[in-house]
Amino acid sequence: MREMVATPAVPGTITPDSMPPEQLEELLALFQAGEARLVGPQGEEHLVPAPLYGLMRGLLNNLKRGEAVTVLPHDALLTTQQAAQILNVSRPYLYRLIEDNAVPVVMVGSHRRLRIHDVLQLRDARRQVRRGALDELSELGQEMQVEAV
Repeated sequence: MREMVATPAVPGTITPDSMPPEQLEELLALFQAGEARLVGPQGEEHLVPAPLYGLMRGLLNNLKRGEAVTVLPHDALLTTQQAAQILNVSRPYLYRLIEDNAVPVVMVGSHRRLRIHDVLQLRDARRQVRRGALDELSELGQEMQVEAV
């Protein structure tokens, strides 16, 4: 049984529960065939370019695994709430990150906005730091185990 995902506040998001599972399976089966064509209003067919085909196939696979997918332009502006959700932090903590210049902001009137690519860069950097710390702890644990024997 697939876990239901709450619809995030980020625009352009598709959740696994946004379409019937049978329809998702049918689309995935079509995308396993190797190429896709779009049919225009007059019935003319157009081959879907390989990069777009790969993106659409990946999107469907993510949905099948129960993962929500968000499609945004590279320079899309997010609210602080949306950015905090993506980073999995509270808004007050995000404000501290902004004050520490960990992520640049764009002022839109009196409102702070963050570019999606800056938020994703920060998320990836934070993951690398956490991964490094876990690797270090793992090595330390292994050394301590060896010394204890």
